[in-house]
Amino acid sequence: MMRFARQGNEDPMATLCRMTLQTQYADLPADVVHHARQTLLDAMGVTIGGSAMEGIPAVVSLVKERGGNPQTPLPFYGGRVPANEAALVMGPMPRAMDCGDLHEEAGHVTEYVVPTLLAATGLCGKVSGKEFLAALAIGQEILVRIGTAYKVINRAIKHHECGGHYIFGAVAAVGKLLGLTQVQLENAQGIARTMTQPNTMGIYSPATLMVRMHHGLVSQAAITCCQLAQRGITGPRDEVLLGPRGYLSTARWETDPDFILHELGEHWEIENIITKGYSACYFSHSSIDAIRALMKEYKFGAADIASIHIATSTPGWRAVCEPQNKKWHPVTVPECQFSLPYVVAIAAFDDKVFLESYSEEARNRPEVRELMTRIAAEEDPDVSDWGARLVVKLRDGRELKKECTYVKGHPRNPFTEEDFIAKFRLCVPYAAIDLPGQIVDTMIHNILHLDEVDDVTKVLLDPLVPSGT
Repeated sequence: MMRFARQGNEDPMATLCRMTLQTQYADLPADVVHHARQTLLDAMGVTIGGSAMEGIPAVVSLVKERGGNPQTPLPFYGGRVPANEAALVMGPMPRAMDCGDLHEEAGHVTEYVVPTLLAATGLCGKVSGKEFLAALAIGQEILVRIGTAYKVINRAIKHHECGGHYIFGAVAAVGKLLGLTQVQLENAQGIARTMTQPNTMGIYSPATLMVRMHHGLVSQAAITCCQLAQRGITGPRDEVLLGPRGYLSTARWETDPDFILHELGEHWEIENIITKGYSACYFSHSSIDAIRALMKEYKFGAADIASIHIATSTPGWRAVCEPQNKKWHPVTVPECQFSLPYVVAIAAFDDKVFLESYSEEARNRPEVRELMTRIAAEEDPDVSDWGARLVVKLRDGRELKKECTYVKGHPRNPFTEEDFIAKFRLCVPYAAIDLPGQIVDTMIHNILHLDEVDDVTKVLLDPLVPSGT
């Protein structure tokens, strides 16, 4: 097992770049490889599920209209486009469902890295499964380490920001895949630093299509950074992360810079990535779990509920309760995905929250809207960042309480491989094209055995390209 330490006064990004280029598939612990394969299966599933959602066809139309070098095949829509344009299309797909994975402190992870890597394959020859998995794991790790050091969940969201660190993980993954040199990769990350900024909660509050489109812009920019560095464009390398001009200096709170390089190469923080079981903002998952658990334990239905009171954390309040006029009267799909009262109400009626929860018919259900008027929430700093406390009053006079934090998919309550496969299959019916059962079965098998694959394009992209295109 390799360990990477800072050399002299170099910026930690230089150390991360050295780790990126020197770490090979064989250096990855078996548990990390296993986890990378499962997160890839999850990311491919939500990519399939989100491929036809609002905004995606419009971006496809834009990219095809612009044309360019036919480098990367477009899944679900056919044709070939420049790699960075393919990234603009594919980036929003896994985010659209709001069911991709995340890290407890760094926020969303794999749905930034996977589409960027898929798009970048058009710049390479054959990419083996081992090469792809190594690039994926490294990109995830760097994104998580920088995001955790920035304290995205614990501090940034409380200050109405949601971090701009995502591009660093995507650049690392692409740079690894393209075989950049140390100097080139440092330049690419320096270029990325000039393109990023603390992204505000305006993406979520109010929720717009930028929730998903932001991912495409990050993926597109990551590939562009690497292409520029390949062509000799230089970027600032001395203060990418630390120093007066470094990324962490943009924070208006105390950060944790030591976390960036702590046991780098020996400890892999990506093993703490959380998998989502509901198609909704993760800040609402504890509340969804709590109402479902109470209804199952005490055997009551939605019609029996007199009121629901939810105590949520400060980050949770920022993401799914502000602004209150939008969260209690959501109209669009993104608004509903980021509305705590909406997802709790629909979970009470349907015992699930998935893509069908956001159909036009579902969003207009009068019984769901009526129950939302009897759901109240308050910001409680004593509630854990991802937790919730529910008090449910029933029409028969009973008052029931439930506190929930570690929902299914959290490292303390993890998905099994069977859970990952089941979730993948749940996403398939929502694809922009019909995917026969044999193709689905083969994709699942190939992803879970990706280290045996010689050409990832054949197993990750080609099965998703419409026949005849």
